Amino acid sequence: MGTPCLSVASVRERYRWAARQGRPSWLWPDISPTRWQAALVTIEASVRCALRGEDPARPLDGDPSAMGLACYTSGLGPLLGFWAGQGRVSASRDIAAVLDLHLRHNRVRTRRLAAEARALCVALAGHQRLSVTLLGGLHTGPIYFPAPETRPLSDLDLMVEARDGPVIAAMLARRGFDPAIGASTRPPRRWVRPEVSAHPRTLDYLHADDPWSVDLHLSLDRLGPAGINALRFDRPETHGMREPWPVCSEAMVLSQPLLLLHLAVRASRDFRNLTLLRLVELALVVRHDEAAGRLSWPAFVALAERVGALGAAYPALRLCEQLVSGTVPPDVLESAWRRAPAVARRFVERLTPASAHRVTRYSITEKIMWATSRRSALRQLGAQLVSSDANPLSVFFPGHRQADDRFQPLVGR
Repeated sequence: MGTPCLSVASVRERYRWAARQGRPSWLWPDISPTRWQAALVTIEASVRCALRGEDPARPLDGDPSAMGLACYTSGLGPLLGFWAGQGRVSASRDIAAVLDLHLRHNRVRTRRLAAEARALCVALAGHQRLSVTLLGGLHTGPIYFPAPETRPLSDLDLMVEARDGPVIAAMLARRGFDPAIGASTRPPRRWVRPEVSAHPRTLDYLHADDPWSVDLHLSLDRLGPAGINALRFDRPETHGMREPWPVCSEAMVLSQPLLLLHLAVRASRDFRNLTLLRLVELALVVRHDEAAGRLSWPAFVALAERVGALGAAYPALRLCEQLVSGTVPPDVLESAWRRAPAVARRFVERLTPASAHRVTRYSITEKIMWATSRRSALRQLGAQLVSSDANPLSVFFPGHRQADDRFQPLVGR
């Protein structure tokens, strides 16, 4: 189903073509960044109406290729396809077919990865009763989105106690996983199955058979903006902020207010992370947990202040509120604004939900906007130079690595 799959040679040729054009981050010869950005603006308007329960101002229409790419890079193709089927989003016939393609592929993919996650959690829990906490879309998809398949996944994020890392790494090896080539940490962070495709089947949508990995986390601490000291999330008061995963009680997930803070800081880490998907995710989490009485904004601010993360959450909180007004209380937004560096505040205020996700190289201002001193500015600049442009796809999706010519899928994280 869908367009013909790309060969590894075809993907590499896209890289070479992009380099020849002087835009190594743009891999789509037939679509201009201008058309892509215009499609994102249209998607933003439709999403806003859907979240507010309003009739869309205009249907999703226009060039199916540009709209499909915008759905892909924003991560919202499956959700828009689901909403179109419910009548919450209006789309032309051609665009509706594109949205349905995104949804159908992600439905197959999500079921496959969810089954893998459950099997891993049961195995880990059964081995010396090791504790595992699921992060990201594994948690939010089944609980906060209208259906699990509407939240794309590129990998399975598992967090374990640092002392258990070697044991769990050995278990992953026994279950057929290999450390990703080029992994430098001990135990290796990323694990892959040899039989899983090592490159994307297409660069137009998240294919059911696109690559996936298990990402092993030993801490929540490494969430601060690149080059800035890590935010210390692992504190005694946060250790109890866990609850059983409703999908499989052998695993745990983050509870409030740690969940919202983790999502907001992760989205705000840099503008390669700040996709429309992450902003919609924040809005859905806030809406669900406020209605259930599970989210206290004073508790959120207090926790963010204790770990020094309130300013780091500001970009995502501000853009989420801009996407759906009334999501973030004004006093919370004001407190986060005060904690963010002045350069970051000024830069974020020029963005919209549709324009926040970066497609070109960072400006110097963007690279150092989180710095609070000359030393931290140099450290952040160095971190960005080392990590940013080695792989064009990382501009869209920062989890992407190319160390061994294995290609990570482009959405989800």
